[in-house]
Amino acid sequence: MTTTTIFKTAPPAALLLLAALCTAGTAWSRDGVLPPETMALYGGRWSSNCADAAAPTLQVREDMLIAERGKRRVVGREPDTAHSFFGNQAPPPNFDVALMSRVGKGDHAMMNFLVFRDARGQSITLKADKPVIGQLGPELMKQRYWRCDGSARAATPPADAAAMNKPPAPATGSPAALARGPAMDKAWRAALGARETEPWLVRREGPAPEPQWVTVDGTRYLLHAFCKPHDCHDHNAIALYDQGSGRLYGLVQRNGQNRLVGGPSPQFAGQLDRLWREQWRTKN
Repeated sequence: MTTTTIFKTAPPAALLLLAALCTAGTAWSRDGVLPPETMALYGGRWSSNCADAAAPTLQVREDMLIAERGKRRVVGREPDTAHSFFGNQAPPPNFDVALMSRVGKGDHAMMNFLVFRDARGQSITLKADKPVIGQLGPELMKQRYWRCDGSARAATPPADAAAMNKPPAPATGSPAALARGPAMDKAWRAALGARETEPWLVRREGPAPEPQWVTVDGTRYLLHAFCKPHDCHDHNAIALYDQGSGRLYGLVQRNGQNRLVGGPSPQFAGQLDRLWREQWRTKN
């Protein structure tokens, strides 16, 4: 007796579905963690205004993506990257990569950080599924976020046309009083970052010339120079505070190494260097 085995051929539609499921299963990192090389390129804090601690903020962590402002906080898990996020369509100009994550377990629960790179540095815009957009809200969705950490931090984004045409508020008050006031202190600590803990630097304590008004590129700034007690030549800093906009930029010098604070543009960084030399090299 001959036994005949009949093999049924799966229809093409079923094969396509199986392939799609397999692809979906491999689209995410096996352990849901971004690798070190990705964290080096994109990890850390991103903000619509790096100098403002209250501004809308994104965080790229190895195991999650976070969007937050005030009490609103949306967390995406199982992060992964996609350089071909737009499929067969041409990506937008300067697109670099999409950082993808899931908010919850539903079918429409994606929160994606689209990373762009141009002459000013790296920036992110948000793209999310409709239910997640509702959680994020329009204030978080409409922003462009600039990288605040790492060597590729962005230059300060240009002001919009309305802000550029609006005359800045006149600088008022005593320079010494403003230098010690809460507004400049808050701006300085936000720009400096939480990792800095040296008291002379965080609190702007120590020997200091008299604070003064200076004008840089048509804007009046409060200049506050200060240094570490008993070591002014090798540990010193300057801070420039725009009272009208609340922006702050600075330069910190320690043991021959300079660090820019507040994300100044390359052109503004040159002005900071000039003012720093006037305070700590020409006069000392």
